Amino acid sequence: MQRIPFGVCGLGRIGKQHCHVFKADSDRYELVALCDIDAERVHTKAAHLGGRAYTDFASFLADPRMELVIISTPSLDHADNARQALIAGKTVLLEKPIGVTAADYLLLQQLVGQYPGKLYFCHNHRFEPAFEIARSIVTSGVLGHLQVIKLCKHHSFMRRNDWQMRLDCGGGQLSVWGPHLIDQGLQLLGSPVREVHSYLRRVLTPGDGDDHVKIVLTGENGTVAELEISNSVALPAPYCTLYGDRGALRYSQEQRSIDLRYLHPEFCWPNAVANADTPQPGSTLNADGDLPWIDETRPVLPETSLWVQVEIELARHLYSALREGIPFPVTSADALEVVRVTEIVKQQNSQFNWIG
Repeated sequence: MQRIPFGVCGLGRIGKQHCHVFKADSDRYELVALCDIDAERVHTKAAHLGGRAYTDFASFLADPRMELVIISTPSLDHADNARQALIAGKTVLLEKPIGVTAADYLLLQQLVGQYPGKLYFCHNHRFEPAFEIARSIVTSGVLGHLQVIKLCKHHSFMRRNDWQMRLDCGGGQLSVWGPHLIDQGLQLLGSPVREVHSYLRRVLTPGDGDDHVKIVLTGENGTVAELEISNSVALPAPYCTLYGDRGALRYSQEQRSIDLRYLHPEFCWPNAVANADTPQPGSTLNADGDLPWIDETRPVLPETSLWVQVEIELARHLYSALREGIPFPVTSADALEVVRVTEIVKQQNSQFNWIG
């Protein structure tokens, strides 16, 4: 294998995760550079993991050994940092949210056109094991035609008070977890979006960002995706519930197993009509009687940490794209559609003081 020499700029929580997981995949990746404005942080991390430490972004980008740059800087800097790295001749993996403002959206569209095959987007929660299994079940057809998609990311009931609840820092749940659920919803929708409806609330946080998000996407195929993200739900709902015209599935926030109920594949609905007469006492209201249900509980494998597994899969897919010519699962069109939907939601919720 020809290893990919990479560097990480921005060593906060997710930047550190990128460093550790990509470096651990030592057959595919080699960590050669680290960058952060905090000198103590970057030198400590470089001493632990290896790689040259930088506090200046331009000097970091000038490192001739580095082929791939992973950008995990503050959210409002993402799009412009990607532009700078691409100009420097690097391949870029851009952390979400890939764009926070309308100007970011326009810039990213331009960069995708200018630098084909050089800009990749970190929608890594598409690789959640439970989500991948759920997609395969939908594709198998046992649920029939998907009617309603419900995705809920319910965090702890809390007055969150860090930068992720400040709009001037690129925070608010629409920007923090919105990209993940919008991306998952679009993938399950399997159709261009016809309509977007939403409402956002600031319920508990002392910050000025949104801590309760509700987005409803209607596809041109008629399927509806209901997305909810919240820090203000005391009794969490299942993370994922899918309703088809032949069955349903669901799994919890913990994502350890998937519950399924679907009609036997050989069952066909017999002809039936709806009667206009008043039902007689004791008569059934069901045209079919007992249905041939199949109930299953499928384990979610592998039993590793979800947070680590999505990174492992991200690294694997990116290597396949860069070294083996296998298309990266998160296309530019996919990622830009997430930003487009986000911008529509912002316009529908003008009560918030959005940046840009």
